[in-house]
Amino acid sequence: MARAEGLGPIMGTATYLDDIKLNGMAFLRVIRSPYARAKVLSMSLPSSALLGLTWEDIRLRMPAVAPVDARAAKIVPLPLLADGVANFAGQPVAALVAESREAAEDLAERAEVYYDPLEPSLDPLERRPQIHQEAPDNISVDITLRGGDEGAFQRAEVMVERRLFMARVVANPLEPKGAIARYHEGRLELFCSSQAPFRVRSDLSQVLGLPPDRILVRVPDVGGGFGNKVPAHAEYALVALAAMRLGRPVKWVEQRREHMTNPTQGKGVVAEVKLYATRGGRLLALEGTIVNDIGAYNFTINATMASFIARLSTGPYAIAAARLRALSVFTNLPPTGPYRGAGRPEAALVHESLIELLARRLGQDPIALRRRNLPEGEYVTPLGLRIDRGGYREVLARAEEAYRSMRGPGKGLALFAELIRIAPGEAAKVRLSAKGLEIIVGSRPHGQFHRTAFAKMASELLGIGQDRIEVRPADTDDLAQAVGSFGSRSISAAGAAVYQALLQLKEKLNGLSPDEAVRRHGGLEVETFFRGEDIFSAGAHVAQVHVDRATGMASLTRYFAADDVGRALNPEDVEAQLMGGALQGAAQVLWEEARFDRAGIPLYGTMLDVGFPTALDACLNFSSELVEVPSALPHGARGVGESGTIGGMAATFIALERALGVELERIPVTAEEALAALKRRGKGGARR
Repeated sequence: MARAEGLGPIMGTATYLDDIKLNGMAFLRVIRSPYARAKVLSMSLPSSALLGLTWEDIRLRMPAVAPVDARAAKIVPLPLLADGVANFAGQPVAALVAESREAAEDLAERAEVYYDPLEPSLDPLERRPQIHQEAPDNISVDITLRGGDEGAFQRAEVMVERRLFMARVVANPLEPKGAIARYHEGRLELFCSSQAPFRVRSDLSQVLGLPPDRILVRVPDVGGGFGNKVPAHAEYALVALAAMRLGRPVKWVEQRREHMTNPTQGKGVVAEVKLYATRGGRLLALEGTIVNDIGAYNFTINATMASFIARLSTGPYAIAAARLRALSVFTNLPPTGPYRGAGRPEAALVHESLIELLARRLGQDPIALRRRNLPEGEYVTPLGLRIDRGGYREVLARAEEAYRSMRGPGKGLALFAELIRIAPGEAAKVRLSAKGLEIIVGSRPHGQFHRTAFAKMASELLGIGQDRIEVRPADTDDLAQAVGSFGSRSISAAGAAVYQALLQLKEKLNGLSPDEAVRRHGGLEVETFFRGEDIFSAGAHVAQVHVDRATGMASLTRYFAADDVGRALNPEDVEAQLMGGALQGAAQVLWEEARFDRAGIPLYGTMLDVGFPTALDACLNFSSELVEVPSALPHGARGVGESGTIGGMAATFIALERALGVELERIPVTAEEALAALKRRGKGGARR
């Protein structure tokens, strides 16, 4: 059934946003700033446009989340259109609507916008010149997180430190973003490519001032997301406003070139960290600073990313104390935000690279060092995260076996605890009728096999054949409230909601078979919202890297993943998620970077320009093993959607360091940098 679920996208029968055509539909085109920072002096929009929009016409901003523990946060939300100053190359400045897509593009070409370029701020460490008047030193959020036994710092006998720069990357789903708005009898209907339609509804409600029950969000098939399609974007609000003003449907579909500079990009992180331990290898404390370049504005949850990375940076290890400063800094670059892993890969790179360095400093086996510092059972980190009981020793043992079997120097192992975002919960509805069982769920697949997993669960629990079960992701009218797919929460949180609804339906059956219940009652329905707390999944991944000594080009040649999935509902999909994620994580070490010149202008224009891996890069020896230590959720499952990117980035980084024989300070590592490292080693350059 999993293969059948994947046939639509492969065979070209799926329906994506741009396949939808409504009667009387007009088309919106966005005019974007060519400068990273510039005053908008004046503009002249063609009078033949059906509608032209500027900041003066709307004066609206997108929602932004502030950290709850940041009392002095300076939050500057993203304006739908530049509010007199454009602050990143590609920022929307105006919008035009025309009868056809081609006509809208022609009108945009004829529009005249006059700018006064200003000096941009591009370095999150230098923080000059100031971008927003309300944010001195370009600091949006500055939090110091501390906890545990502060005396652990003084008891330390050895300290290792690292500085790590993680470049920006572009989230590149095969389908860019898009939206179609229709306004009728006081109600807004929005079609969009989204991972979380209820989040889009909430965002639009805040921006437009419409009650949620006056907004219907519909989502067709989604061609990838990687976190980029969780929130509503400025263009969604623009098409909604255009439809409301024109009284007809309006469509906007992002071009790939637009997508490359549009929110949200990933990473842009600098970590300066120190790990304290005893000479015997007992971890004691972690301190340092995490700086996140959040781009020109606060958008979605980017104000929280630095502190999230900091909280996760102690990893799965028993450690006595932590003291970390987290800074979210404005720059004149596109806003960053959640990108598959959303802080988890960055935190894993911090703690795993420190563990490797400590093992070298102490002359100890790095795997034994990891095992020695694992807690027994449930554990609360010094920064307050509760890591539930999981298969950490089991996955480490399996990864160690794979690691020992690999030959050659370029191999690395990473152990991690993947935070699975359960809170606040998820919704599901099950409906039994003569046709069979219908499952409506708040999660939204965008490349995963959700339908297969949930149908299998229902079949096993109720004894209904999978051919009589229909699984449908919810639009916002289908459920009272829901959350969506991100943070590895679909099989975990949404699966728990489906399982809970199925159990309640089974109680209603009262011993009757499903068919007997339908004959007697005419049909049964249950809707539920499962509430729960976040959990963790254990993972241990091993990567092997080959570096061409003549060119410096690095390639991923072998990969092994061991993950605690709690309960494997669909092993085939789990392996596919791990494989894709691992390549994505490795690519961020070996190839991927969104580079800008000194004026803040992108030095890329295509997917290949940013190091997007190809099918040839995916030709590696991949294998995985699943451990099943049931979670506390009713169905026992855990998520793995981001596990590959977490393990892939850290394990590949360590493998590349070993292949080159030097300590690395940034990712990605270019071929030129790899060649230089090999030359340094050849001249006797040593590790610190």
